[in-house]
Amino acid sequence: MRPIVVLLTTESGKRDLCARLREVGEYIEAEHFDILTVGECQYGVNVTDSVKSDFDDDEIAEVNARVGAFASVMLEYRGTACVRSLLETVLPGLTGVLDTDHGQLLDFAEVLARFSREPDWDWRRPH
Repeated sequence: MRPIVVLLTTESGKRDLCARLREVGEYIEAEHFDILTVGECQYGVNVTDSVKSDFDDDEIAEVNARVGAFASVMLEYRGTACVRSLLETVLPGLTGVLDTDHGQLLDFAEVLARFSREPDWDWRRPH
């Protein structure tokens, strides 16, 4: 399985996010993961909210406190440079939390600020 990130946002934020994902490259709907191709980068996109069942009660409570009732978009990616580029394109102006799948829940604004401050930042590396 490829690495993933999960974008957690409001229902309206999810609609905006999904629209941006469809506009940024070639988007093909598929059975389990839709396929998004942007230049040389390819992503799997799951918009079903099925990943929410993987969150424990504490994580759900934290996201609810930070975002409110939330919806999810899961992204599979091959390389950090690709997912970083995609996030820098689709996240500006949206409110939500990025689950890095490495024990971190980061506000979208914080993710974008870290990208700006730390060009080599990779959430998969130990702090």
